Amino acid sequence: MIVPTSEPTVQLQVVTEEWVPYNYTNQQGLVDGRATQKVREVLDAAGISYEILVFPWTRAMKIAQTQPNTMIYSIFRTPEREAHFEWACPLLRPVKEHLFRLASRNDIKLNSLNDAKRYITALVRGSVVHEYLLSKGFKGGVNLDLSAEPSSLIKKLLAGRVDFLITTEFTIYEALRRIDKPYEMVISALEVRDRSGERACMAFHPKTDSELINQVRRALAEHNRRYIGP
Repeated sequence: MIVPTSEPTVQLQVVTEEWVPYNYTNQQGLVDGRATQKVREVLDAAGISYEILVFPWTRAMKIAQTQPNTMIYSIFRTPEREAHFEWACPLLRPVKEHLFRLASRNDIKLNSLNDAKRYITALVRGSVVHEYLLSKGFKGGVNLDLSAEPSSLIKKLLAGRVDFLITTEFTIYEALRRIDKPYEMVISALEVRDRSGERACMAFHPKTDSELINQVRRALAEHNRRYIGP
């Protein structure tokens, strides 16, 4: 008689968003990316059993804030978010975000971020840069075109439905490559935010098991000592 074996208990639910090249669903349907690879290595080193699920950013944030034993990545550690999570940092190197326009749109000239308020910028709803632009006086439905689906942003820009897309150079390069469009179709109109003082992290619901969190922190610290990356 064959006794069925039970599946190992998942200790940690891990949630993330589609953000190429850092975390995304690949062609085989697996969660992949630079940050994802590092997360897997860290959790494996910590001896944690886990499951990674991909959601729109706002839903991933809600899950991470309401369900114990949940971790979210890649999340930027900001003063507004500090008290909502327990943190393990850093996960990623600092990145710079730019307002990208079509290279053909020579009619657009920006001297400052304030100038961009005259145009429409596409970005992910609930993202850290969404929070940042709101703090600078931008408004959804006025000069911000918000989406839950990151892959739609580049399509809106190429179709002329928006004037700018705000993201990193790595992300827009990958977004264009995925739809077989040359990087030369876009140009940075303005560096919006230098996150040299911030890094993307792993963050846990505050009621996640404290020893589990400490195991992950130790494994992440060891990974960061051993490697330069991701």
